[in-house]
Amino acid sequence: MTAPAPGAASVAVTAPTLFPLGGPFGAAEARALVDAVAGAGFGAVQLTGAHVDGAAADGMAREEFLDLHRARGLEVVTVEVLMGWATADQEAIAAEAVPLLDLARHAGCDKVVAITIDRSGASAAEVAQRLGYLCDLAAERGLQISYEFIPWSVVPTLADALRLLDAVDRPNLGLVLDTWHLFRQPGGLDEAVLRAVPADRVHVVQLCDAPARPADDPVVETTTGRLLPGEGDIDIPAVLDVLATAGATPVLAAEVYSAPLAELGPAEMARRVYAATGKVLGTRFSARA
Repeated sequence: MTAPAPGAASVAVTAPTLFPLGGPFGAAEARALVDAVAGAGFGAVQLTGAHVDGAAADGMAREEFLDLHRARGLEVVTVEVLMGWATADQEAIAAEAVPLLDLARHAGCDKVVAITIDRSGASAAEVAQRLGYLCDLAAERGLQISYEFIPWSVVPTLADALRLLDAVDRPNLGLVLDTWHLFRQPGGLDEAVLRAVPADRVHVVQLCDAPARPADDPVVETTTGRLLPGEGDIDIPAVLDVLATAGATPVLAAEVYSAPLAELGPAEMARRVYAATGKVLGTRFSARA
């Protein structure tokens, strides 16, 4: 295991990168996940409700799953993911959101990640109205919504995400900045736009890398073809430096969806992701350590 640089910030890992969604996940996988994350050196996880549900279906109660993390000193820093809200009515939004919001409260974290992959089913005003309602549900429980823009969605760029933030106008709404999404957004990364993001609205930064040339299918690339931080062409240090200079204090999470790495097994994949992420991160955001 490669130790982080002295003064480096604690780093989380996105749980489904180690156990991809759609694959088997029960009580044994839950234990293997926690062992892999803690064994690699990570201090936190981005937890997915699907894993909690899978373990529960195999007889592991939610509290037992969360206690596994606590016993290994792992903090749950986000719960994910809310997806259906952008084209839903309030009843349907609440039906999806409340269980995840409840999970976040029990896990002791204050951030729930929301995305939309909808391309054209709702207007910008409708998306803002529905996201506002989602924020209100979270605020009633003392939680934040961390919105992650997706390059092929109705909110395809960081500039669009900033406009959405302004339209929603809720104090508990912030952004997830995924380096793959920043790199692959239409037009690529614009540092001027990145500098315009209010520091207190940068909830989460997810780290991975990518080659300069995109794959033919962006969905396949983002879910199976990401690279370890430092092994591609994204200028990750530049992104981190902009955010650190602005005074952002985000959750820092490795999110390397990679089929080749997953074939190594969760423990070895976690070790490699941790080592690569630590090298790129260095001592940035050390005040959070």
